[in-house]
Amino acid sequence: MSYMRQPIISVLGHVDHGKTSLLDFIRRSKIIDKEAGGITQHIGATEVPLKDITKIVKDSIPAKAIKIPGLLFIDTPGHKAFTSLRKRGGSISDIGILIVDITEGFKPQTIEAIEILKSMNTPFIVAANKIDKIPMWKSQPEKKLLENVESQRQDITYKFEEFVYNVVGKINEFGFEADRYDRVSDFTKQVAVVPISAKTGEGITELITTLVGLTQKYMEKKLTIVNENISRGVILEVKDYAGLGKTIDVILYDGILKQGDTVLALDVDGVQKSRLKSILKPNEMKEIRDSGTKFKTIPEQPAASGVKLACPDLKDIQAGMPIITVRKNASAEEIQGFVDELEKEITDISINTEEEGILVKADTLGSLEALSNILAEHNIPLRKAMIGKVNKKDIIDAGADLKHNPKNALILNFSQKLDVDIQVMADDAGVTIFSNDIIYKLIENSTEWLENKQKEIDRKRLADLTMPYKIKILQNCIFRVSGPAVVGVEVMGGKCIPGVTLMNDDGKKLGNIKTIKDKDETLKELELKGQAAVSIDDLVVGRGAQEDSFLYTFMGEANFRNLKDNIDLLSQDEKNTLREIADIMRKDNSMWGI
Repeated sequence: MSYMRQPIISVLGHVDHGKTSLLDFIRRSKIIDKEAGGITQHIGATEVPLKDITKIVKDSIPAKAIKIPGLLFIDTPGHKAFTSLRKRGGSISDIGILIVDITEGFKPQTIEAIEILKSMNTPFIVAANKIDKIPMWKSQPEKKLLENVESQRQDITYKFEEFVYNVVGKINEFGFEADRYDRVSDFTKQVAVVPISAKTGEGITELITTLVGLTQKYMEKKLTIVNENISRGVILEVKDYAGLGKTIDVILYDGILKQGDTVLALDVDGVQKSRLKSILKPNEMKEIRDSGTKFKTIPEQPAASGVKLACPDLKDIQAGMPIITVRKNASAEEIQGFVDELEKEITDISINTEEEGILVKADTLGSLEALSNILAEHNIPLRKAMIGKVNKKDIIDAGADLKHNPKNALILNFSQKLDVDIQVMADDAGVTIFSNDIIYKLIENSTEWLENKQKEIDRKRLADLTMPYKIKILQNCIFRVSGPAVVGVEVMGGKCIPGVTLMNDDGKKLGNIKTIKDKDETLKELELKGQAAVSIDDLVVGRGAQEDSFLYTFMGEANFRNLKDNIDLLSQDEKNTLREIADIMRKDNSMWGI
């Protein structure tokens, strides 16, 4: 016997763009109706059953034409949850909803969400939210969306169209063809954009209609469950529950789960087994994150659903790991086949690594895969990618060849706590660790770090050259006029170092800086904007330099040409100083350095 399960829908988007508000609107409408049953909250999910879908889309899809039994919205906030919902070949989410504030457009987390959807091969539609915030917009939730749009003032309609196509245009920049939902000619090739207001409910009917139409027309085979003797799912959370011990919150995406099943759960070290003691679901309409929420025990549960499982034999299992449950009468041979299937989840994970590159640690397989794919999109080389916390072995690995491969000494730590002793060890070893639970922040940090590290490597080519710098003699800071002269200076360009011959703005040589001192401390260098006292041999203050004079590095033409050939390695203030030096030298020789 086969049956069609409800599609799993993940909601993603930038913070405050309306992810939670969308589901809150659906829940609130049901609570106001005070109907028994109906929309329920599972573990990290909200289920909209067939009878409620029928009411929502009654003017768009005939009740007889609706084949799916409901819609299951993943209700765990943040992109981290979405990346955790992974199975071999992609995400367990059948389709995503990308929420975008229509008045604000794409934000950093919007971009991250679309990159994650792309990396996990998950089809999606866009809910362009907050149309009620369009200036002078007249909210009319009782009307169909397009009738509502047409009834607005003409200038407001134009503004609405402009906002919609700003969203459409942005989606196109990511390589997707997109259009407003009613203008899409091929939903397999185009991303549908549905304008909505999660506050007033405008466009919600059109959004649900689009979801129902897409999922049951193009995903019927994927949503059909044939094997009732097993179930498959992904762990969302692991926690202790009073009276039951170790429990796991699971999103089921295939098969039927029954009390007494054998639970096979993948771990980084292999597959753990446990008897399934109980299947629990929260009472209807209860907030599942509330510590006071009561659960009821049920004998079985079909996919797709969110459930809490009491599995007393599981030890230190991690969120994001896949599970398979099999009937208690399954043969040892059958169980071993499923164990092999789970273990292939790690060996088959789609991560391309290179001989040189950074190291990535993440909390789940899905996070690891998504982060690795996005790194590849940004041309950031990856050498190793592993599940688990950053440990001493990782530090040793990243810092093993610091001299010859300094760009390997970077570890990205996604969504995990970094132990203090590990950070100290990394600092001592010259290894950089970036920790965050937002992927785009890790991408930004690593891109900037790699660029700076490459500049450091490239600048070593300039080690034998005289670098340009410019200093200014400060007022009331003439401490000795000669033998050597001692003056207070401020660095106006480049980096001041001793042993360099100086000239004034007429190109006259003045002498060499012997020492740089800040109070009683002798400095090896003085950074841009830094102030200190310098001693300059051969300089007599008043004969070529005095208060407010600018002094520059004196260099030969060959040195100048070498610096010019590597101009991209200089900072902007060094470039400006080099240009001033050239202007000074060309006062007497117009072809100098050319």
